[in-house]
Amino acid sequence: MRKLSLIFLISILSIINGYSKTKSKSPRYTVTHVTLTYYQPVKSQCDRNPTVTSDGSKIHLGKLKSGRLKWCAISRDLLYLFPSDSTKPKRVWIEGFGTYEVRDVMNKRCKHAIDILIHPRDSRRIRLDKVKIKILK
Repeated sequence: MRKLSLIFLISILSIINGYSKTKSKSPRYTVTHVTLTYYQPVKSQCDRNPTVTSDGSKIHLGKLKSGRLKWCAISRDLLYLFPSDSTKPKRVWIEGFGTYEVRDVMNKRCKHAIDILIHPRDSRRIRLDKVKIKILK
């Protein structure tokens, strides 16, 4: 009985020792799957001031039309996946679309979703389920 408990204690200590030696860095991203849609900066899809995002950024429509502005909105239930460090921009990689900067937050009713910002005159409509995204840290 005593010999068994000694072996058990030694194995526990070796496991603890092994974990302390093999500390790895946390991954640089978190992977999840979401519903992907587009949205336009218009009053019917936003609030009364559609050219300003929830973080206070002003949308430059010329840059948006030319594709130099790659912003998106995420649902509130995904906010916990981003680092709490406010100095770094929140970025997300969307499979098939590229890297976008998170500048807006969606309505509370939306769950596990991302909206890509497009120009008001752009007529694209899309809804894709189970799109792979990486939350970049």
